[in-house]
This record gives sequence, structure tokens and C-alpha cells, in this order.
Amino acid sequence: MIEILLKNKKSIKAQTVNELSVSELDFHIMQFLDHSNSDLKWLEQNYGLDFTIMKHFEDIEISSHFLENESQAAFHFSIPYFNKDKKLIEEPLFIIISQLGLFLFSSSNLDEYINEIYPGKVSTLRKTSSLNDIFKFQFEFISDYFADITENLSRKIKFLANDVLIEKEFSRDVMDIITHNNFNNLLIKEALIETTRVLRLYLKSDWEKKADLKESVRAELNDLTAISDYIQFNFDRLDDLKENVSNKIDLEQNHIFKMLTVVTVCISLPTFIAGVYGMNFQKMPELTYAYGYPIILISMICSAILPFIYFKRKKWL
Repeated sequence: MIEILLKNKKSIKAQTVNELSVSELDFHIMQFLDHSNSDLKWLEQNYGLDFTIMKHFEDIEISSHFLENESQAAFHFSIPYFNKDKKLIEEPLFIIISQLGLFLFSSSNLDEYINEIYPGKVSTLRKTSSLNDIFKFQFEFISDYFADITENLSRKIKFLANDVLIEKEFSRDVMDIITHNNFNNLLIKEALIETTRVLRLYLKSDWEKKADLKESVRAELNDLTAISDYIQFNFDRLDDLKENVSNKIDLEQNHIFKMLTVVTVCISLPTFIAGVYGMNFQKMPELTYAYGYPIILISMICSAILPFIYFKRKKWL
């Protein structure tokens, strides 16, 4: 799927590049969803774009995330988002900016998610009057997106903390929930670090020396730094929750062990007495006593009650 925003504010949609005529495309943005090799070849032939960054984006080198030449600057961002199963995953977003326009490459799933949570994104883009404004909008949008998804996760962690620390209610799988949120937070943190690094490289580059654009990027970097602080706070809160739940589990286990100790002591003494008088010896004087049987029963009952009273006073129960 190809979506094109023309300079006259109209939009065009096409399934393949064969439906497009280069001579009729006076555009600001050209977005490719689930792009194919034929799409890239068409763009390379007609607009001279370099797609090296898209072929090596999984490499560790920073050049696989930001690459510039005389005619373009290419960016790779890892965008975390919640899929249909409400699981946080990440997918690559490629942005190539040139004097001809802005080129976006992403998956249809990611685009569908973004359009769902930002229904006014397209209308905002149509209000932009210049290519420079569109560049600024893309950087601002990425910063705002990280702020929103971090806020979303922070809200979930806050509700969980309220249940555990204030309401003192938590289920058996609360540790799994904490681990899951911690993984999501880590995924956002990793993507944010990568995004910050890419934008800093752009500021150091010689491409597009427009002061207002780079000043806008510096402002977004400040926002990303503040978002990073919130992410770190999420880590701290999750660590506190994990420690609190672990302490509560330890206390419950200690209480169980105490109860088992009390039960064991209360049962062992009567069992000992019963065991003694259950032995088959011929000379056991107590067997001939008229009140031997009730005396032994009372002794067994007392041997069970007295330890119970003792542990009760020690506040084990």
C-alpha cells in the first residue's frame, strides 16, 4: 500500500508503484506500507534514493540507524507498540528526507495502530505549508509518541502499585505482571536510547543546515531526556513492588512455618504418650490402675493444650 500527500493537500492511495506516474506526483510525503523490493527499486530509479540503511538496520553499528549523503538523510527508529494481543512489540520505522520530499516506510500493523490512537495525524499533516514543517512534525511526533506510550505504561504500573501497596491486594501472578511490565519498560527504554542517539547524530551532521529545524530537534531531545527520567522512575517503582511482594510472600511463608511448628509440637507430645502406652510390655504398672485410662487421656489433652497456650502468648498465632 502506498499513500501520498500532495502539496495541494490532496492524498493519493495506490496498491503498487505501477499505478503511479512520476510526472504527476508533486508531493510532500510518500509512505510505503509493507514495502517490497520492487517499490525500493522504483524509488531508486526515479528519485535516486539510497536504501543502505534499510538493508542493514539490524546491525549494531550506528551507521545502520542514521546515514547521510549529499542528497538525503536516512533514519531508522525502532517503534514499540501494542499489537492486537495487547503485547508490546517493536517494528522498524524508516524515514528518508530529501529536497524532493519525505519518504516513510513502515508496516501496516504499526500504521494501523498509530492511526487508531492518533486519528487527527493526517489532518494535522495537511495543515503544514512547507517541507521543513513536515520534517519538524515527524520529529515532534516521534517524541510525543514516546511520551504517550511511556505515560500509558506508567499508568498501569501506578494502578498495580496502588493495589499492592495501598489496597494490599495482589493475585498469585503479580510477580509475572511485574516482570511483564519491567520487560515493556525495558523495551521502551532501549528504543528511546536508540532514538536519542540517532537525533544527536543528525544534529552533528552537515545535512540540511536549517537552524530552525535543528533547534526543533534539540527541543525534542530535551523532551526525550525527561521521558527517560520517567522510564527510570518506572524501573524504581517496579523494583519496590517486586521487593514488597517478595517480603509479603516471605512473611506468609514464615507464618505457615510457624503454624506447622505449632501443630507439630501440639501433636507430637500426645503422640509420644500414646506411643509409650502402646508398647507391649508385661510390666507396666499404670495398666493396673483403676483410673489409668482417663488419666492418660487427660495427660494427652493437656500436652496438646499447654504448647498451644505457650505459642499464643509468644504471638505466633
